[in-house]
Amino acid sequence: MTVFKTFLKILNKNKFVVLLYTIILLVFGVFNMTTSENNTNFIAAKPDILIINKDEEIGLTKNLVDYIKDNSNIIDIKLEEEAINDALFYRDVNYIIYIPENYRQTVLNGEEPEIQIKSTGDYQSSYAEMLLSRYIKIQNIYSNQISSEAELIEKINNSLENETQIEVTSKLDTNSLSKASFYYNFASYSILAGAIYVICLILSSFNEKSIRKRTIISSMNYKKHNRILLFSNGLFATLLWLFYVLISFIIVGEKMLSTARFDIHSKFIYIYNVCFNNSIFNSNNSK
Repeated sequence: MTVFKTFLKILNKNKFVVLLYTIILLVFGVFNMTTSENNTNFIAAKPDILIINKDEEIGLTKNLVDYIKDNSNIIDIKLEEEAINDALFYRDVNYIIYIPENYRQTVLNGEEPEIQIKSTGDYQSSYAEMLLSRYIKIQNIYSNQISSEAELIEKINNSLENETQIEVTSKLDTNSLSKASFYYNFASYSILAGAIYVICLILSSFNEKSIRKRTIISSMNYKKHNRILLFSNGLFATLLWLFYVLISFIIVGEKMLSTARFDIHSKFIYIYNVCFNNSIFNSNNSK
């Protein structure tokens, strides 16, 4: 108890350090939560595409070019191999589409023309490849069934106009959760800084020359002395963490409790189902 009491005395002398870090946490944490905006909107970025058309821009070929133009940013560069490779290297263009000669007539004959491409391999080129693959797949499906070019173009465009509307719904209060995340981002630094600083001060106090000599000549075993000191430091760090957790309940509010209840309830149901269902399954197998 002597070591623990000494630990508490030294801790009491450095209590203002913990309060200082707590005040800094509250000031910056609350300011950050009030000024930050929780923006979860998605804005699609059109890829930069270069089209090298070796066919006449009429009919099906024109329809393909128009589709690519409507869904991307068309880049105009010098049509030389060196200039094209430089544009890919410097990311001036993400995707290059080579429309071959007689593309239109090949499709009307029921065949699948080979379209060569070059890409940078990034996410925008992947999106461009998805656009091209979607068009080609729809075109190949209808070209085997329809011989009229006008009707084929109409069917392709009607299919491309069909888009799936996706709506993401959540019962979670994302605003409160974002506030909690901002708080704990600051709290992690405050907990580490406060714990490390105070523990270092306490250990340095115990390592002072006069106190170290008293410890050596005392009847207490040095191993026991170190165990008590380790326990005291661990207890202080745990209490400091609990202190910041309690502050989070005050700042964020009831969402911390509701989320905790939800997690505990979900885990309880999962454990119950696993144990109960497994016991029924095992009893059925034994029969």
